[in-house]
Formats: sequence, structure tokens, C-alpha cells
Amino acid sequence: MVKSSKTNAFNPSPDFPLVNWFSLAFRNLLRNARRSITTIAAVALGYAAVNILGGFATYMFVSIREAFIYDQANGHVQVWKEGARTYGGSDPGAYLLSAEEFAEIKAFAETDPRVILAAGMLEVKGNLDHDGVPAFFLSRAMTPSDQEVFYEAATSLRSRNNARYRGKPITDQTPFGIGITEGMAENLKLEIGGNVILMAPTVQGQMNAADAEIYQVMDMPAEALNGKLIFMPLELAHTLYDTGGVSSVKLLLKNQKDTDAVVAELKAKFPDKKWDTLPWYEVSELYNRTKRMFDIIFGLVFVIIITIVTMSVVNTIGMAVIERTREIGTLRAIGLKRPGVIRLFGIESALLGLIGAFLGLLITVSFSLIVAAAKPLWNPPLTTRAVIWQIKLVPDYLILTFVLLVIFTFLAAIMPARRAAWRGIVDSLGHV
Repeated sequence: MVKSSKTNAFNPSPDFPLVNWFSLAFRNLLRNARRSITTIAAVALGYAAVNILGGFATYMFVSIREAFIYDQANGHVQVWKEGARTYGGSDPGAYLLSAEEFAEIKAFAETDPRVILAAGMLEVKGNLDHDGVPAFFLSRAMTPSDQEVFYEAATSLRSRNNARYRGKPITDQTPFGIGITEGMAENLKLEIGGNVILMAPTVQGQMNAADAEIYQVMDMPAEALNGKLIFMPLELAHTLYDTGGVSSVKLLLKNQKDTDAVVAELKAKFPDKKWDTLPWYEVSELYNRTKRMFDIIFGLVFVIIITIVTMSVVNTIGMAVIERTREIGTLRAIGLKRPGVIRLFGIESALLGLIGAFLGLLITVSFSLIVAAAKPLWNPPLTTRAVIWQIKLVPDYLILTFVLLVIFTFLAAIMPARRAAWRGIVDSLGHV
């Protein structure tokens, strides 16, 4: 007997080319375009919602992190005297790093290629006097050129014109120039160019005073400090406290990923020093609390959206199975095995997820570009100014949610497809 070389239009064997399976599944989706479009829209909007929320959460994380490291000049690594951060006493010199210790840390930073600079910071508390009217102030004094390096690296929590202050710059050559906050300027009726007297106890416990000139009125992002914080050069703080020491040393790194390595190396190089050497994330409680909150919110939203999308796909495939029961019986009658039925509906469902996730990706990217071009402003909590709102796209989020949505839509078709596959051929052909 001579076997014919011709093949049927539909060959249900396992060797049936995969591309033909996809072609058949795609044609089946087109047969009920309205239901397919509804399901694709649910997947697309779900994908976009998850990733836009994830992009906003990432923007919040980055903003808080960069505001802490750069805007507030805290650096990636901080070195304090042991116990200094929990000390609440009135002795300003009780937990200062000495000038010699400060020099040792600076020498370490200068020889380590991962470190941009090591900046000393001296916390100062005292009273500011203007025309006989005193006001309490806090200051985190730093060398102006060092603080400028921190500011230049900052990219978050910025207004549209990116201005940090009104007035003239404070430099290393203007040791008696200070910057005050908008709240302090308003409360005490202070203006740029005005003169004030700063008073504080020295580390020896004697009252000291120094004349200062207002160079700047600063934009203060932290609402709680808007009426109290001033900026003064480290040289002026040393004069006021009569010391050469610093409260802490802030190390700014070239790469944030080197934070833990630099902390470990500092501890290994100075094992006998009674220092607290801390990475930035152990100091910034606001970052840690915000991240935990958004991780929970993001997880809940993702579970809700995945549930909605999965139910939508189950409904679509379930209706398709009911409407195509006789078709399934015909396919089974011409030789398609039960796994083939499941495979066919699984591919159809996966195509719904694939098309929907791709459209969702386009929506997410388009929305991000629109926001980047429009630069909308908003007022974050705990700030006094409107800053630019952003959506930061994270490739890992985009890829992970894309893959998960396709997998979940594929799995959503398994149960209704199994019920159809295990139904008797005769019963399927007689279905009305």
C-alpha cells in the first residue's frame, strides 16, 4: 500500500508545529473579539496600575533616600562617637570626635577611591538675637564647599526652578555668613544682609557669642525645622563652641552599593576606636518606615489586581468552553487528545495575557513620559514646598509583572479546559 504524502489541514498529533497552535489559538480569539478585547483591557489596565504604583513607590523611596543622603548632607556612611546619637544631655562637648579623630577619618577617605569626601559636621544649639529678640536655633554646621558637593549630587525633592535659597552664596571665605529658614525669617522679620548675634555655651561650659550676617534665606523641605534650623560654616561653629572637634563625619561615596563595604573597612581599620560607624539606611527611620508601608500597599494591590485579572480570564475561557463544546467534541472525534484541548485553550489564554501585558507596558511607559514632560507639582508629607512628581520605571518590576501576568492568565484556563477535555465525545457533539 502506498501512503499519501498529503497532510490534513489540521493534524492533531504532538508533532503539530507550535506556530500552528498559536495561529489556531489567535484565530479562535478573533471569533469572539468583544470578549477577548474586554479581557485584554483588564490585563492591560491591571499591568499598568501595578507598575504605575510601583513607579510612584520607587520615586518615593529614591526621593527619601536622596533627600537624606544629599539634600540633608548625611552621606552614605556616618561616624559618631559611641553613644552620641542617643545622648540627650546639655553638655555640647560630651560626645564630640576630636580634631585628631576627624583627621584620621579624612586620611582614610582620601586614600579610598570609593569615597568622594569625608565632611565634618558639628551640631550647634543656641540662641539667635535680633534687636533684643531671642530665638532658639539648631544648626548642623559644615564646611560650605563640602556641603555644596552634597547638594550638587542631589536630584530629588526639587522645585521647578531648582533654587535652594534667596541671597548670595556662603563660601569658605565667608566664615561669618549664615543661612536662615523661611520660617525664621518670617517670624523674626529678618532680611538678607541683616546682622544677628549667635549665642551658645562652649564645650567648657562658658557662654560665648559671635556676630553673623544673614547671607541666605533657605528653602527648608522639613516642616518641623522650618522655624529653627540655620546653616553656619564649620569655622563659625568651632569659634562659637571653642573646639576643633565635630559631632560626626559624613562620608559621601561614588556608588551607593559600596556602603556596606566601606562601613566594614572602617571598622576593620579602626578596631580600637569607640565609634559608631553606620550606613545611611540604619540612620534614616523615615526611609525604612516608608519602604515597609509601600511594600505592603504594593503587595496588596498586586494580589487584588492579579485576582481580578485571573477571574476575568477564567470567565472568558469558561464562556468560550461552553460555546465551543461541540467544536471540542469534533476535535476530539478527529483525534485530538485531551492534553491537546488543554494546550489549545492554555495558549489562547496565554495570548490574552501576552497581548494585554504588552499593551499595559505601552500604557505605563506613555504615562511615565507624559508625567516627565508635564512635571506636575505636589506637596509630599512633612515638607513645606511643592516638588516635581515623577514615575520611575523599574525594569525588574516591568519584567516580573509581565511574566507573572502571562503565567497567571495561562493557569487560569487550565480548570475550564480540563473539564471540557474530560467530557465525553458523544456528549460534547450533542451539546446544544
